[in-house]
Amino acid sequence: MKNIVELFMRMHVEEEAMAPNQFTFGSILKGCTISRNLKLGGVVHGSCIKFGIDLDPFIATTLVDMYAKLGRIEYSLKIFSQAPIKDVVNWTAMIAGLIHHGQEDMAKNLFLDMLRCGVEPVSVTFVSLAKIFNEPRMLNEAKQVHGLIFKHCMELDALLGSALIAMYGKCGSTDDAFRLSTRLQSKDVISHTALLVAYAQNGFDHDAMIMFHGMIDENMKIDSFAIAAVLGACSGLKASKAGKELHAYAIRKGFISDISVRNSLITMYAKCAEVQKASTMFDMMHVQDVISWTAMLACYVQNGYGEEALIHFRCMIRMGLKPDMFSITGALRACATIATHGSGGQIHTWAIKTGLQMNISVENALVTMYAKCGCIHDSYGLFECMPHKDIVTWNAIIAGFSQHGFGKEALALFRHMKYQGFQPDDFTFLAVIVACSHAGLVNDGIRYFKSMHETYELEPKMEHYACMVDLFGRAGRLNDAKKFIDSMPIEPELPVWEALLAACKIHGDIRLGKLAAVKILRLRPEQPSTYALLSNIYASLGEWDKKAEVLTMMKDQGVKKEPSRSWIEIRGIVHGFAIEDKSHPQTPQVYSKLEELKIKMEEMGYVADTNFVLHDIEQEQKEYSLLHHSEKLAVAFGLISTAKGSPLRIMKNLRVCGDCHTAMKLISKIEDRVIVLRDTNRFHHFVHGVCSCQDYW
Repeated sequence: MKNIVELFMRMHVEEEAMAPNQFTFGSILKGCTISRNLKLGGVVHGSCIKFGIDLDPFIATTLVDMYAKLGRIEYSLKIFSQAPIKDVVNWTAMIAGLIHHGQEDMAKNLFLDMLRCGVEPVSVTFVSLAKIFNEPRMLNEAKQVHGLIFKHCMELDALLGSALIAMYGKCGSTDDAFRLSTRLQSKDVISHTALLVAYAQNGFDHDAMIMFHGMIDENMKIDSFAIAAVLGACSGLKASKAGKELHAYAIRKGFISDISVRNSLITMYAKCAEVQKASTMFDMMHVQDVISWTAMLACYVQNGYGEEALIHFRCMIRMGLKPDMFSITGALRACATIATHGSGGQIHTWAIKTGLQMNISVENALVTMYAKCGCIHDSYGLFECMPHKDIVTWNAIIAGFSQHGFGKEALALFRHMKYQGFQPDDFTFLAVIVACSHAGLVNDGIRYFKSMHETYELEPKMEHYACMVDLFGRAGRLNDAKKFIDSMPIEPELPVWEALLAACKIHGDIRLGKLAAVKILRLRPEQPSTYALLSNIYASLGEWDKKAEVLTMMKDQGVKKEPSRSWIEIRGIVHGFAIEDKSHPQTPQVYSKLEELKIKMEEMGYVADTNFVLHDIEQEQKEYSLLHHSEKLAVAFGLISTAKGSPLRIMKNLRVCGDCHTAMKLISKIEDRVIVLRDTNRFHHFVHGVCSCQDYW
């Protein structure tokens, strides 16, 4: 730009000085746009006014384009409105500028004004317009735009054809994208890449992989967009080997420096559960944008590293990056995973400050977060205040009430959702059947399951079948559960047999329990919970030799049982406890509080139920072990660390045992506290000696 300005000045001072014309100023303005020099652009604009050429159609178009690309769309609109003559180039530049700034509705209205003024659109106009239609709900409008192109007898060149293919891909119509690609007379790498991206965006991952290999076989010049798209397909397929091959290909071809390729590699490794490789890729990046940070955040959340995800999110903020909708929702999912209500509230505050709370995806994530952190009333309050709701919103609140054991309330919400005109989907029915299971509403569960196919033409998935087995199993109808499995139209998979084994543990059915365990171990011999449940069934019936055999099998397979752990968050810090844990700095006070509680519980008639100690040890040892279960330690710590009357929220990684369940009811009455306990299956709300599950869990 310095050289350009010097040349411009020489035009005035040399002997044969020449007056600049519109093409002179047009070139300088384009240079200002490319170099993103808004200040100089304003000076040149002033010179255009001085020379009386600012309203020239060519200059007006260049100014509209410059101000739009440099972030001053209001200047573009003012210049456009003042132009006395507007040709198709002016209109197209203004439409493109509005789309660039996310003003899609204004751009559509401007396009309609253009048609009403009798200005014929050109190919580039439609290339810009196609970018507006990027959601499945906009498919009909997208097709109308395609129809206008035919109406104007416009030739589908490679550029316009690629834009339309991309449009159909974003609208979720891969069939239309493919049909259009077959009609293009001129095909190039851009049109092929557009179809490849459409496949990857809509879950046609195998087709995307085939398309990519075809492009290589035809010696097409692959670009970074194609690499990023096919890495997305590898993510969908969880094809780690193919992803690593693409990683090597990107290095060989020099694409590894492209930030979109690196971000796609982080996502691919995340989906393939290779967290360390994703982290290494992130650390190696010289430039990390918000997308990079969000991809790494999602990696931690997807793979169960909730605490690491929150640390990563806080570091992102300290780096001065402004979180977007995706990073906020990712952080909220992390809070939901580890039930950190305090951190979730802080992120909620951050979302309000940044204006992101009104985004429906963020609001949905907040509804889920509060529900999973044990604050179902906060979750419902937020749900009620939402000005706009979608099916995800309804699914989140129905699932929340289901997990908290409020089955009838969940079903009432389901009926209200249908009354509001929302069509239930797979996730809705999953939440509804879970609600029936936790509330013991077996007949209602059967009816809703049947209605999936008969009324809504939805094919049940493995998760739905597993929930039905759980529904029968919790109610003690184990034979009905087995008959249901035998009648399944698809081969039962791991979740189905796990649900049956868990029910056999509750009701002490060794015969069916062994059958379920055998099926699970054939499918996944390294599954530790299977050995644990089967050994617990034997232990609960006093068959210690059989339990020892199962533990030996477990040892031979190199499988380790997951130890019982409980967590409680106090003033933003998460404290963890194991059975008979003495590692906490306040262990003496915690153990003292438990002894105090034991005396008060015994005065109320409590007798330790040693049937839940699944070890062949002396009675006194059993009682000691029971008193120091991880959830009891967490509750005792919460009682000595918080103000009287404040609620306690505890998370446990395994199912709560019957003795602890009884103790929690008594403690809630003794201490006059609300205790919310989240285990692997559901939430328990203990209030004044009563649990929300009504002792059915």
